[in-house]
Amino acid sequence: MTRAALLEAWPEVTGREAVRVGELQAVAALFGVGTVDEARALLVELYRRPLTAAALETGNARAIVEALGWEDAAAPTAEEVFARAALDARALGEPLHVELDSSAPEEQRDRVLTVDGWMRFEEDYLPRVVTGENGHAHPEALKAQAIAARTYVQRAMRDHRALGRTVPIINSQKFQVYARSAFASCVAAAADTRGIMARYQGRLVLGNYVAGALWTSGKAGADPTHTERWVTYNEGKTGRFVQPTRLSDMRRTDNRGCMGQNCADWLARNGRRYPEILRFFYGADLELGATVGTNSTSTTLPTKPAAERSDPIPGLAVAGAVFQWLFRGGLP
Repeated sequence: MTRAALLEAWPEVTGREAVRVGELQAVAALFGVGTVDEARALLVELYRRPLTAAALETGNARAIVEALGWEDAAAPTAEEVFARAALDARALGEPLHVELDSSAPEEQRDRVLTVDGWMRFEEDYLPRVVTGENGHAHPEALKAQAIAARTYVQRAMRDHRALGRTVPIINSQKFQVYARSAFASCVAAAADTRGIMARYQGRLVLGNYVAGALWTSGKAGADPTHTERWVTYNEGKTGRFVQPTRLSDMRRTDNRGCMGQNCADWLARNGRRYPEILRFFYGADLELGATVGTNSTSTTLPTKPAAERSDPIPGLAVAGAVFQWLFRGGLP
């Protein structure tokens, strides 16, 4: 009944008669088993938001689950979506078209679409993010912030090809906050690190960051934003010893931790340069270098205050009743 219910409701909800195989497999994995009315309700919730709809079209499980998370929807893990799709494909005797990880190449864009219109990426969007996220920090902390923010959004746009093109980048603590205008110090931080992003084994890391605890006298103090639990301290650690952050799926290989913005500012004010600051949180094997298409070179220097990204935004408010049949009884 899964495929039949979905296909019956599909044209009415999406306005499309045809559907990609990977897209259908992914939606079926989210749906499980249900009636036509239940299928229609799920499709309405999934396709009324452009980013989720675009992610579904890719058939990429991580992109789909991440989009649901950005839009405040309850969802299974990417591994569960992938496993369910694989089981369904095997039962139906068809090739599996759902992917678990993105294989899309990096692409530096000169301009990005935001909820406030098109912006030049390096000259406008990024300096405004640095200002909005940690604009009063020390210059070296601002450089670290610029690299983390650049990595965060570029990795997101790599895996969500419509993001910043046809689907606007939101201005929210759920993603990244950008100010109405940029401080001169933040423009300089973006320019001084132009194109530099953080990678592990050649792949972009997630680049998570939060405000974290206030730092004085070399240790964490008060935690007014209640975000310290997400921060990771990975100085000197490499490989599997790097602690991922619980802010993202801890099984992701690109989850290399989370920067604490208050701690980063304290480190900068005590003589740390931005490469050291970033590796303090993301591990000693963090690679810092320019993306293809820029004139920046790899850095070889020696060795927020923003609230937690969990505030609700106008997003995919999927009712519990809609998802209550997902993975009934778990995977067989």
